[in-house]
Amino acid sequence: MAKPSKTLPGAPVITDEVRKIADIKPDPRNAKKHSESQIAQIGQSIERFGFVEKLVVRPNGQLIGGEGRLEALKRVGREQAECRVVAGLTEAGYKALGLALNRIGENSRWDDDVLREILGELQSDGENPLSLGFSPAELDKILALPAELEVREIETGPVADEFWISIRGPLQHQAHALKALQDAMKPYAGVTVEQGTIAMA
Repeated sequence: MAKPSKTLPGAPVITDEVRKIADIKPDPRNAKKHSESQIAQIGQSIERFGFVEKLVVRPNGQLIGGEGRLEALKRVGREQAECRVVAGLTEAGYKALGLALNRIGENSRWDDDVLREILGELQSDGENPLSLGFSPAELDKILALPAELEVREIETGPVADEFWISIRGPLQHQAHALKALQDAMKPYAGVTVEQGTIAMA
């Protein structure tokens, strides 16, 4: 029998169990939808790497997190799955956990430079990045080297020691542009580029 994990006072009791796929019930109010192509990608990952990410379920077998994985397991013919069983939450607590499992992971972002390096290495090793969940359009964008930044002198009026450059657009693109500007300024002694935001009236 699985041993409960250590928990804080008042926290849910969590155990790891192997359960039959047929006994696991999807959440009828799951707010996260999975496309057919994504389920197929999950199935390919399971067949290649194994089932490495447990399903999260209530004691009665109702799914809390992992609907895409559950559907993929059915399609690749699995009859059992490793589950993380969460007991002791209120109904509201189970609903909140289901949303948190799906939403919090979306708040991360890729380091574009590191991602480009890793995908390039995988391609060199004969791996197909398309099998990892990336679309052809995404790969073209990620693997494209950033354009060289051109720095030109322009005529200006009298200034003190600073002037502003406005960079607008998605935050991840702004950060990339600022990094490129910082790199371009390195040969110029005494010139610094600071990152920050200002309120627009």
